[in-house]
Amino acid sequence: MSESPFVPLGSLALEITVGHVGPMASQYQSAGVPFLRSQNVAPLRIDTGGMRYIPVEFHRRLAKSSLRAGDVVVVRTGRPGTAALVPPEFDGANCSDLVIIRPGPNLDGRFLAYYLNTAVTRGVMNGRTVGSVQSHFNIGDARSLPVRIPSLAVQRSIAGLLTALDEKIELSRQTSETIERLVRALFGYWFGTLDPETVREGWSVGRLGDHIEPTRGLSYSGAGLADDGIPLHNLDSIYEGGGYKYEGIKHYRGEYKERHIVRGGDLLLANTEQGFEYLLIGFPALVPQRFGDLSLFSHHLYRVRPQGGSWLTGRFLYLALMSPRLRQVIVGYSNGTTVNMLPVDALQRPRLAVPPADLVHRFDDTVQPLLAKQEQLQLESEILAKLRDLLLSKLMSGEIRLKEAENAVAEAG
Repeated sequence: MSESPFVPLGSLALEITVGHVGPMASQYQSAGVPFLRSQNVAPLRIDTGGMRYIPVEFHRRLAKSSLRAGDVVVVRTGRPGTAALVPPEFDGANCSDLVIIRPGPNLDGRFLAYYLNTAVTRGVMNGRTVGSVQSHFNIGDARSLPVRIPSLAVQRSIAGLLTALDEKIELSRQTSETIERLVRALFGYWFGTLDPETVREGWSVGRLGDHIEPTRGLSYSGAGLADDGIPLHNLDSIYEGGGYKYEGIKHYRGEYKERHIVRGGDLLLANTEQGFEYLLIGFPALVPQRFGDLSLFSHHLYRVRPQGGSWLTGRFLYLALMSPRLRQVIVGYSNGTTVNMLPVDALQRPRLAVPPADLVHRFDDTVQPLLAKQEQLQLESEILAKLRDLLLSKLMSGEIRLKEAENAVAEAG
């Protein structure tokens, strides 16, 4: 690998182009042709969470920017350099925030996606970004990007080896999603919609504010952010649709108060969203136990803890706030002009049917090991991803040979 000469990426690609500007937000549909945005491009894979869809007739006008299986898409803005391979099952259009690379006959798409995601290559791309307000990666820089590519046979061997690790990571991700669907289904089976108009025997009716203490987080400036320091959960720490987003964590070295602290197991809820599509605002996430007793949360989030004397648990509240009926009531209180905001009384005023304490605690005992398994799967995936990135870096530099990398993958199970 280290002996391969540097050549411009454009010399190895059939085509390098930029996608088409997407429709206005009002033109998106709940179904149709998938429209790939930069938000859907995670390192090495397409993330279909929060996927938007466009009308078929709009897609016909974007024929030149249709994606093909085997294309490599690279984020231009926001997270410049993040690259992923378009899988065979994806059939859609892309947006102008992406560079599309169609590999030539001597370039393996899977290998290229791995190569572009290495720290060294990402560093080169970040060094070529331009823009004063929002940095972006130009198509000309993509074409001239210097790359050191081995023979096609070696590319495929390296890609196949690293794919074996990614398949383990993907299996863990799918298992985690299955667990999430299961616990949500269990909540619905045990508790229904918590509708205060249809109360079961032995239940009571109350306001959500009778059981929770919502607290707004830390208002911080960019000067307090750092590469290390106290973990800071922020708006990017919650997925559209709910759940904790590990890659969104920031770190903080500024001042804070006791009320800005969260512990593992605490519940966070998004109180802000750009625009009015209700994709994020009002959705909750549980703080992973790995963060222990000291992490912080930003002012774009509420920390939601059970009040003293309430028998509702954080896990119960997480799933209750995820349920469609209660969520619809809560987001109905949101307001704003360009930014949608959720006032604190949106979490205090809604009425709900409240199950008895013994039922809540039995449910909590049932789902606790399932949610713990989710965290374990995440940690195992991160370990495998670090091994993958380390092997890729060492293979690229010639520090190790393929056989040694194969042995490392075998030992990882």
